[in-house]
Amino acid sequence: MKGKGKQFIPHGRKVMMAFPGGAGYGKPSQRDRVAVRCDLALGYVAAGAARAGHALPEAEIAAVMVAAQGGDGRNGQRLTKACRL
Repeated sequence: MKGKGKQFIPHGRKVMMAFPGGAGYGKPSQRDRVAVRCDLALGYVAAGAARAGHALPEAEIAAVMVAAQGGDGRNGQRLTKACRL
């Protein structure tokens, strides 16, 4: 689709829109640890933010990063493992 202007969508078709941003709800330090690990593994949150804002210990951050990069030898399951450490 074009970035600007009027556009017509045929009847019965779907339009999906995605927008960046959104800081979420509540305090970052109260976010579920598994969700924070997944965000870290996927690159949605930086290691510094996981440490400072989400109170993840340095050892846990390091373990997630190793698992997410496949350093544990299980590349096929790296993100799942990183989330569930």
